[in-house]
Amino acid sequence: MLKNRIISLAIISTFVLFFHSARAQDPPASGTYQIVSGTYIACCGLFAGDIRSSLPNDNQSFVRLSVDAQSHIGSMAFLGKDMQTVFSVIPCPPDDTIKFSFDYGFIISDRLVFHVDPGPPPYHKYWNYTVSNSVDTLRINGVLGANSQFCADVPTRFSHSNVVAVLLAPPKIRITEFSKEGALLFIQGQAGRTNVLEASTDLATWTAISTNLMPFTLCPECPYILFRDPDSLNLDRRFYRCSETP
Repeated sequence: MLKNRIISLAIISTFVLFFHSARAQDPPASGTYQIVSGTYIACCGLFAGDIRSSLPNDNQSFVRLSVDAQSHIGSMAFLGKDMQTVFSVIPCPPDDTIKFSFDYGFIISDRLVFHVDPGPPPYHKYWNYTVSNSVDTLRINGVLGANSQFCADVPTRFSHSNVVAVLLAPPKIRITEFSKEGALLFIQGQAGRTNVLEASTDLATWTAISTNLMPFTLCPECPYILFRDPDSLNLDRRFYRCSETP
């Protein structure tokens, strides 16, 4: 009885955490997206002129998106190659960093809109970004800037044009057997990425129980790892989730 209960709950947990099906009219889905194309522009300093760069680059390789369908609120951040560092700029002294991380985006049909009018002095920051969705592909356009008397000799307006980012498929996880040694988990991910497996008894507190580098292989069902969880023997409930980093 206990064995069936543990296996059933773990499979249900994995399904809820990682299953997603998007239609063209759905709002953008939460997850990490990899930038595949686009343009970043810094402009409007003392010498005018645009400083253009193609995306992706080391400073902007991914986009992290979080959407709460119940509150109709979302957040977005441009991330570096490590998938963790938020892209930022220092437009002018005294070193007031502007991070490309936006909260309180509003869901409007199939898109998210992030809009803030010029804020308080001395920098009067503002931004306006639109994120649209088409079958797990983001299309991002927007501008962020600062209206400040201290910023006459450096770029003060930063924009993203025609940025396309695709949703990274999350790792797949399932229980293949349960024995006196504990649950045996099959975890499938992307070669070369670090996989972190976490476990919980209440879906609120999670603990990392295994970290592995996904191997490179030519087999169709790979790369994968197997992990035995002996702690599952002593618990009434056991939930699992996994994530990957570069």
